[in-house]
Amino acid sequence: KRLHFLWQPTPMQQEAIDRAVLSCLPEGGEEQYLKGWAVTSVNEWGGDQERLFILSSKRCYRVKFDFDAKQVVASKAISMSEILRVEYGSFRAASNSLTTWVWKKEIEQQQGFRVYTRERDGNKSINEVAREQMAPVLGDAPPPEDEFYREYRALGAEEEPWREEVFAQELAAAFMAASILSGSSFDVRPAEMSKEVPGGVFSMFYNSLNLGKYSKTA
Repeated sequence: KRLHFLWQPTPMQQEAIDRAVLSCLPEGGEEQYLKGWAVTSVNEWGGDQERLFILSSKRCYRVKFDFDAKQVVASKAISMSEILRVEYGSFRAASNSLTTWVWKKEIEQQQGFRVYTRERDGNKSINEVAREQMAPVLGDAPPPEDEFYREYRALGAEEEPWREEVFAQELAAAFMAASILSGSSFDVRPAEMSKEVPGGVFSMFYNSLNLGKYSKTA
């Protein structure tokens, strides 16, 4: 039974979140757990990956969780002091890509959020690698990047699109609270985010087949 219109995990997702909190947050109470979500994390190829997202008073955690074994497989922690800003809202298909033009409608129906950091959170995208390899030929080295982002959406929101807006707004409120509790000064703001898919058609078919979703029941 739905008690309110906030984002609510399934019982299986809630159990996974609880286990992830116990596994990731340090003992001793130095971090206050704020909220956890089952999310779609978008990797450097534009591929959708099933993850948990845990927010505390000092860090946010991206967690790969095995729903069958009921255990954390891997996790990545980002300190609040590393965050430059958080943006949330709808996406706009990048105009310089055939892939985003073909899937423009699907992309622009989505909502989510991005966490911007000073250091790269993940690997280089295929677009970045290509630009670096072409630099000697073109004689124009790409400028160094001074910020990077990781993108997230509500897990399974394709079936209930209304959840994405609720999810993004709830994340924004939680990040505002985390910013205050941690003493960090990053901005949390709504934005229309330009979306590219570095892996092109390959990534879009990967996503359509749910190959990054490891549990059918999650």
